[in-house]
Amino acid sequence: MRLRFTSLGTLAALGAPILARAADTAAAGADKLKGFGLASSDAGSLPIGRVILAFLLVAALAWAATWLLRRTGFRGAAIGATGVASIRTLARSTLPGGVTCHVIETQGRQVLITVTRQGATSVVLGDAPTTPVPTP
Repeated sequence: MRLRFTSLGTLAALGAPILARAADTAAAGADKLKGFGLASSDAGSLPIGRVILAFLLVAALAWAATWLLRRTGFRGAAIGATGVASIRTLARSTLPGGVTCHVIETQGRQVLITVTRQGATSVVLGDAPTTPVPTP
C-alpha cells in the first residue's frame, strides 16, 4: 500500500520525531567525546591569518629546497667510489602506449629502465662490456 502525502506539512510532521531523536543522539555522542577533547574542536572558526601564514611557510620551504638543489646540483644515489656520479645514457626508445625504455650504464653495469604511466621498473642487464686496452 502506498502512502500519499498531500502537503509538505504532513511530511514534516512525520519526519520531526525522527529528526529530534537524531539530534538527541548526536548531543549524547558529543557529551561522551568531551572527555577525549574531540567534541570541542574549533575547526570552523580557524583564523584566516593562520591559514595564510602556514601556506606562506610551506611555499617558502619549497622554494628554498628548489633553490638549494639547483645551486648545489643534485647528486643522487649513483655516486661511485670517486665521489662523481657516473651515469651514461646508451639508448632510448619510445614505444606505443606511452612506454619509454632507457638503457644506461652506471658503475660498470648496464641497466634497462622502463617507464610507463603506472610506474617505472629497472632490470640489470649485466656487466658493461670493456674495451680492450692496447698494449705496447
